[in-house]
Amino acid sequence: MLSMLVLAVFCTMAARALFSPLMPTLQLELGFGLSTAGSLFLLVSVSYGVAMLLSGFLSSRIGHGMAIVAGLGSISIGLLTAAVAPNAWVLATAMILIGAGAGTYPPSGLVMINTFISPERRNSAISVHELGPNLALLVAPLLVIALEPWLGRRGMLFGSAAVCALAALAFRRWGVAGSGQGAAPKLSTISEIFRLRTAILAMVILSAALSGVQGVYAILPAYLVSEHDLSPGHVNLLLSLSRVAGILLLVRAGPIITRIGRRRTIAGILLVSAVLTGLVGLVHGPLLSVVVVAQPALLTVLFPAVLSSIAVIGETRYQNVTYSLIITIAVAVGAGGAPALLGVLGDLGIGWAGFVVLALSMVTAVVFLRSTPEFGRSVTFPQV
Repeated sequence: MLSMLVLAVFCTMAARALFSPLMPTLQLELGFGLSTAGSLFLLVSVSYGVAMLLSGFLSSRIGHGMAIVAGLGSISIGLLTAAVAPNAWVLATAMILIGAGAGTYPPSGLVMINTFISPERRNSAISVHELGPNLALLVAPLLVIALEPWLGRRGMLFGSAAVCALAALAFRRWGVAGSGQGAAPKLSTISEIFRLRTAILAMVILSAALSGVQGVYAILPAYLVSEHDLSPGHVNLLLSLSRVAGILLLVRAGPIITRIGRRRTIAGILLVSAVLTGLVGLVHGPLLSVVVVAQPALLTVLFPAVLSSIAVIGETRYQNVTYSLIITIAVAVGAGGAPALLGVLGDLGIGWAGFVVLALSMVTAVVFLRSTPEFGRSVTFPQV
């Protein structure tokens, strides 16, 4: 089950991650600027969030496993549409399909982990699960470096669509049985979640973390090419190297979080990452390459700590709705609003200021964490 979930989350992330290293090529072929590029990523995030928030209606009818299969199918169609897109408008439609398909995964996938994995092993299980998206962020730019000169952006996207379709068939065969049913979202449930201070804090922390990982990743290639005159190949290589350290850390993330505690893990990582994120916009030359590689590494360990903390927020009967709501807000802000902000400021010639703003958001999340002592302190998890 865990292997199938890692495969599914790898595909949902890889489908989105490909567009960052491909964006300079797409800008050249379809003729749009940084602000449009940022808006395209915002569309992915908005559709991702809406689909995630509504995914409970789907999983309550066909089950968590089949909801994931349907999401992978939507991603495949979106990638095919992007491959044949003649302009930015068709590409925008493709991005919406990809975002919506990816959005059906997190509530169902995380609830399946909480259902099948014992509480004492959950930190480690989520750490293994997080290898999927981080491997996708590592592999995507390398694939573009190796294959895009031969296949072009159309060939890359056609091939990715085929892989996602095969993953959907594999999950239908081996990942659906016993996956359970979700809960449909209700206004009363959503209102109850919004009244929880710990839920609001989880949204703030995840928003800051996603802005540092996915937000920066989305716009960084176009920013470094246009503002620092780096070649697309050099930038994509730096992005891949930046993921290697994070993946190595994830292998030991479970024991690390258990030993020093979730709260200290979250606070320490956010503070160090705030410094590195600010430096992305302030340094130049060889030091910039070092900062770009180091900036997202520690943030990968933060996600298992936060996701395992969310498992005890609210009631278990609507846990998929809790995950949906928290991650929806976080993705809209961190993976949608952040690259849009960076793109607009980049077009205004002050792109460095966007990275400073993201750094300040991470410091704000730490202040909020210190004022919410109940978040992340539970040592046991409720059974689902």
